[in-house]
Amino acid sequence: MNQYFFLHTYFQVSRLIGLCNLHYDFSNHRFILNHVPTVAYCVVVNVVYLLILPFALFLLTGNIYDCPDAGMFGVVYNVVALTKLLTMLFLMSSVWIQRRRLHKLGNDLIKMVHKFRFNLGNDCRNRCLCKALLTSSRFLLLTQQLVTRDSVVNCESNSSLRRAMVPYQRAAIVYALIMILLMSYVDLTVYMVEVAGNWLLVNMSQVVREMVQDLEVLPERNGIPREMGLMQILAAWQKLWRRCRRLDALLKQIVDIFQWQLLFNLLTTYIFSIAVLFRLWIYLEFDKNFHLWKGILYAVIFLTHHVEITMQFSIFEINRSKWLGLLEGVGNLWDINYSGSQCNKSRGMILSRKLEFSLFYMNRKLQLNPKRVRRLHIVGLFDLSNLTVHNMTRSIITNVLVLCQIAYKIYG
Repeated sequence: MNQYFFLHTYFQVSRLIGLCNLHYDFSNHRFILNHVPTVAYCVVVNVVYLLILPFALFLLTGNIYDCPDAGMFGVVYNVVALTKLLTMLFLMSSVWIQRRRLHKLGNDLIKMVHKFRFNLGNDCRNRCLCKALLTSSRFLLLTQQLVTRDSVVNCESNSSLRRAMVPYQRAAIVYALIMILLMSYVDLTVYMVEVAGNWLLVNMSQVVREMVQDLEVLPERNGIPREMGLMQILAAWQKLWRRCRRLDALLKQIVDIFQWQLLFNLLTTYIFSIAVLFRLWIYLEFDKNFHLWKGILYAVIFLTHHVEITMQFSIFEINRSKWLGLLEGVGNLWDINYSGSQCNKSRGMILSRKLEFSLFYMNRKLQLNPKRVRRLHIVGLFDLSNLTVHNMTRSIITNVLVLCQIAYKIYG
């Protein structure tokens, strides 16, 4: 019941910030699309977001040329903090245009979860809570970039107009934090769906292992008892395989819906990480008011933010490992069944043919070189795997080293 209360609260907050009009019904265990007045409220909130966006960006970056003490690196560091705000246009359009599709996919997932007799374990809840905790690093990082001593927003200016704009600048900072909350909600939703999908794959693998055990205790000789047992296993496998195909299609559709959000999230995180790591080096090397605790805080924020995006991609790698576990279980089931099938027209031979098709399907899905057999996950540009994150990390370190060399050459 706790996880359902969490879902109920989660979607209540999403409606409050105007992200979607989904509501989770406790009694029927399904999602409901709330219409008037919820849709009207969400539309008004989203229109307000769009109208405020250019003014907020101007207020948060308008001091660039009026700050007497702001250096080039400080200005770039602050402006980069606002890159994620521009992705909200893609986020809101993708969520609102496809909200009925999301409603159907959510109900399909909930229905599949309830068809298994096992409850969602603590591991699923702990993973989601850990992801939510790491996501808070985005708010800390944005606040640190916009509110600290060397921030463009807090620039010391003698202009009376600038002093009068301080309350509006603070409101713009709150607006920026709300935009980060919107994007964090989408990322966390994708993560929760993948965690639930991985849990379903674990349970499907358990069912396959139970089929293997049932097959091992059947009589070795062909006869009515063996045929009746094989008929039950065949029916159970057909039902399980339909669920596997449905789950695979559901996870593909989730990625397809949010692929642009994932793409821009990766790109802005890439820019974020370069800026934060380079700012850390500038602080350690050139800042006259150096404090050890502040340097450690910069490092912890950077590592937390990077671990958060790594966790976002590692869940897809875990998904691949769960499919590999299911593939191994199906292979064992096929091997035991085929070795005991002696008649071409028996139920065992029919089960073997269906298992072979499943093995071909999953082998193609889990190809190590996806460029040759299928389209890459995100807009055809890259795959959702740990390899992508490792390549991004190496590129971040390389670019920071290049920027450090340029800084030494210019400023000595």
